[in-house]
Amino acid sequence: MSLREQAKSDKWERIRAAAKRLFVERGYEGTTVRAIAAEAGVATGTVLVYGETKEALLHELWRAEAMPLVEKAVSTVPRGAFVDRCMHLFAPLLAHYASQPELARVVVKELPWVTGSAEAAHRPALARLLEALARVVDEGRASGELRADLKPDATAALAFSLYYAAVIRMLAPLMQLTPAKARAALRGDLNMLVAGLGSKGAS
Repeated sequence: MSLREQAKSDKWERIRAAAKRLFVERGYEGTTVRAIAAEAGVATGTVLVYGETKEALLHELWRAEAMPLVEKAVSTVPRGAFVDRCMHLFAPLLAHYASQPELARVVVKELPWVTGSAEAAHRPALARLLEALARVVDEGRASGELRADLKPDATAALAFSLYYAAVIRMLAPLMQLTPAKARAALRGDLNMLVAGLGSKGAS
């Protein structure tokens, strides 16, 4: 890496670290691009060069941390029952949300409505996760654990919605399940899903 590239990388890391601290301390709405720039020791325009918008910066922060977790989980899906395989994909992300709940609450609040570069930043990770879930569904159909007439993409989206609900139940002050209880609740929901989708044990 050239000195110029190293300086650019170092500056980006300072911006990311500053944004993360301020989003946690002040909240998303209470954090300005100017404040991020001051915290990072760069010009305001420099923040926008790296992050484009405050929203894009927030989601790039989260994507950069979550994407390696998704890649590792997707590349190491074990053989076994449908629910166990889904939990293998979801558990690392649940733990990631649980490890920094203040920032996670901001991300969960903003994520469903992202557009533009922020949407583009998240789409690859979501696509990778849904593709892995669809393969798990397809293999469950082939093994006879799931009904043969299920549509893998639609069933994967349904399983993902249960995971996302577990994230909200873990982070929402009204519910605020512990991480262990959130995992247990998600496993229970997935078991009910399998029963409804015609598993071997379904009546």
